[in-house]
Amino acid sequence: MTKSGQAMRHPINQRFVKQMSNQQIQHFLKHQRLWARSLLVGWFSINVLVLATTKLMEFERAGKSIPAWEPFCWELSSAIMILLLIPLGVVVSDRWLDKLTLKKRLLCHALASIPFSALHVAGMVAIRKIWYLAMTGHYDFGNVPVEALYEFRKDAQTYLTLALVIFGYRLIVRRLQGEASYLARDENSDSSASESPPERLLIKKLGREFLIQTADIEWVEASGNYANLHIKNSVYPMRITMDKLEKLLPPNFTRIHRSTIVNLEQIKEVLPLDTGDHQVTLHNNSTLTLSRRYRENFKTLLSLN
Repeated sequence: MTKSGQAMRHPINQRFVKQMSNQQIQHFLKHQRLWARSLLVGWFSINVLVLATTKLMEFERAGKSIPAWEPFCWELSSAIMILLLIPLGVVVSDRWLDKLTLKKRLLCHALASIPFSALHVAGMVAIRKIWYLAMTGHYDFGNVPVEALYEFRKDAQTYLTLALVIFGYRLIVRRLQGEASYLARDENSDSSASESPPERLLIKKLGREFLIQTADIEWVEASGNYANLHIKNSVYPMRITMDKLEKLLPPNFTRIHRSTIVNLEQIKEVLPLDTGDHQVTLHNNSTLTLSRRYRENFKTLLSLN
C-alpha cells in the first residue's frame, strides 16, 4: 500500500478506535454495578482457585494427602463471607464515615476492621462446619483466641485492600463521568442576582470543561458525599449534600424521597402503589419513588387531588 493510502486510512482507524472506546466507556458507566460485581466475583474466583490449588501442592510436596475439596472449602467459605460483607461496608462508609474528617474516617475504618473480621470468621466457620458435615467430616477451628487473632491480621489487610480498591474504582468512575460544580458568579455582579439560583453547571470530564444548564437536570440521587445529576443519559457526580443542593436548585425541582430530587418539568406520570408510596415516571422512562413523607408537598406543587 502506498504511503498516501496509509495516511488516508490512519484517521479512519483512529476514529474507529475512539468510537469503540467511547462505546465501551458508555457501557461501563451505564452498567457500573454489574461491572463492579463481575470484577469482584472474578477477582475472588481467581484468588480461590490459586490459593486452593497452592494448598494442595504444598500438602503434596510435604508427602501428605488431603481430599481435594477441603482447600476449596477453606478458601471459598472465606471468599463468600467477604463478598457478602462488602455491600454492608459500602453502605456504612457512604452513610456515616464519609461525612467525617479524614483523621476520624481513618480511625473509624481501623475500628471497623474488628467487626468486619468477627463477622467474616463467624460466617466462614459456619459455612465450613456445614460443608464438612455434608461430606461426613468434622471441622475444628482450633484454639479460638489464637486463630481469631491470626484471622484478624489477615482480615485487617483484606479490609484495607478492599477500601483502596473501592476508592480507586470510584475515582475512575468519577473521572470517566466527569464532575459537576456550580459556575462561580462574578464577584462584581449585583446582590439580587447572586440570590437567584445558579443557572449553569461547570462539568469537568477527562481534562475538558463544558457548561450545562441547570434546567437540563432531569433528576438527582444521593450517593454518599455526592449527588449524582442525571442529565440526558449521562450521570455527573457533584460533591454536595442533598439538603444544600435542594436549596440551590430552581423552584421547579423538589424532593420526592430522602435520596431523590426531581425536575417537575420532566415528569410524565405518577401512579399510586400498594405500599402507600407513588411511582414517578419521567419522560425518559426512568422510574422514581415518591415516598409518603414528601407526598403532600409534591401534590401541592403539582396541584394534585
